[in-house]
Amino acid sequence: MTHETNECAMQPSIMHKFRASVAQPILHSILHAELAHAVYMAEHVEALGTKLGVEISSRLASEPGWDRYKFITNVVVSQPGPGSRMSSSCVWDSNCDSVVRESFVSPNIRCTASVFAIYCY
Repeated sequence: MTHETNECAMQPSIMHKFRASVAQPILHSILHAELAHAVYMAEHVEALGTKLGVEISSRLASEPGWDRYKFITNVVVSQPGPGSRMSSSCVWDSNCDSVVRESFVSPNIRCTASVFAIYCY
């Protein structure tokens, strides 16, 4: 496939399609590396969430073949305690676009990261 043909592609090739099975371990490794020894402190939550979101988006964008995807990353950091529920929805092309989520829970901090992968035509 030439570069010109790739620019007009309305769908990613099967080799370049976003796969949650590839993205999930990336999210898992980032959350566990950054949060394994973290303690919830309200004054640092905003910066921590931003740092995690940027790192996740950067790592996913650097994956081979995913250069036509736009990644929308949502990171929620909270203190441990009673459970909470998070829901999201999106209107998209189910043939090209996808979502992946990963959670980290410890006695000191809780975090859920969601990434929406949107294919740019």
